[in-house]
This record gives sequence, C-alpha cells and structure tokens, in this order.
Amino acid sequence: MIKNLILTWVLFFLLADCNDSYLRESTNVSNVKKKYDKVLVVAHTKDNVARIRAEGLVVNELGLRKVIAESSVDIIKTEKFSKEMSEDEIKTLVSQLVDAGFSGVLITNVINTEQYKDVIPGGSNVGYQSPQYGRFGEYYSYYPATSWEPDRIETAVDYTVETCLYDITATKQDNLQWVGRFKLKNPGDIKEAIAQYSKELADALIAQSIKP
Repeated sequence: MIKNLILTWVLFFLLADCNDSYLRESTNVSNVKKKYDKVLVVAHTKDNVARIRAEGLVVNELGLRKVIAESSVDIIKTEKFSKEMSEDEIKTLVSQLVDAGFSGVLITNVINTEQYKDVIPGGSNVGYQSPQYGRFGEYYSYYPATSWEPDRIETAVDYTVETCLYDITATKQDNLQWVGRFKLKNPGDIKEAIAQYSKELADALIAQSIKP
C-alpha cells in the first residue's frame, strides 16, 4: 500500500515536471469578471506569419471557451506597430473598434528575450573488447577501451511574453483589466510553444477575468 502511494506521487511529480507551465504570474487589475461582446486579439509583431499564427490560435482557444474573438490582422495594419500613435489616432481606432462590435482588446508583446548558456557535462564511455578465449595472448590482453567526451556548451533563448486585456468601453482613463506574464524557456518548436501559450492564456482569462 505504502509502495503504491509513493509510486503514485513519484509519477505525479514526473508528469508535472514534463508539463511545465509557461504562465509565471497574472493579476485581475479590475478585480471583476465581465462578459465581452467581442474581443480583438492583437499579437504585436512585424512578422505577419507569426502574427497570423499566434492570433489565430488564441482566437480558437477563446472560441472553444465560448468567448467571441477575432484576429486583428485585417483591422490593424502592421505599420501601425512601428510608430507611436497620437491620442487622436488612438481615439479614432477605439471608436472604430467599438462601432465594429468589440468591447475588449487583448494585446500580446514579447517584452524580453534572454540568451543563456547551459554547460552539458562530459564523461567517459567504456566499451569492452570481445575476448578471444581460444588464445592465451589475446585473452590476456583483453581490456576495457575508455573514451572521454568533453563538456559542451549549448546556447538557448528564453522569451518573456506579456498579455494585457483592455475594456475599451470603460469610461475611465485606465481601462486595463488583466495582465499575464509568460516565459517560454528555449522552445524547441515555436509552433507548439505558441499553441501551449494560447491554451494557458485562455484558461487564465476564463478563470480570472472573462465571463464566457
């Protein structure tokens, strides 16, 4: 019984370790949960391919949780990201979004990329030569062949991603509703990383800020 219990806990921690969460911290700034008519999903990047993929996955995950959302690709052009918008331009954009039925805007930025190095320790490998039992000399000279591998250095990159949810129908100046920060540690497959981030983001929003 005790052995089975210990084995269960070991498996639990091993599985938990294999599925590390990207979400590091999040907070509901407004302290309320509300339903949005429609949420505009914005991935703040100049790479249109990455933007389409990221926004599409977030829209899909929110849709699975009964939240109406749309990608910003056809609404906000890439060049708008490369310059600071004036107050009048922001007011015009917000007015256009509200007229189009949006009440929430979800914006994602990569706020930091950090390169780091991991040292992978080397070691020795021992391979035994096959002995020849029929001859004394060959058997006598039977010995292990040892090869040494040096330490190697692997370079990797961590991405820190921040996502903010705004209520653009709020009358007060500060309309930030929710903030989440994610850390993608050396993603081997960026497509899979974005997919996991999208799921965790949608789960966190439903749990903390958005009513389906």
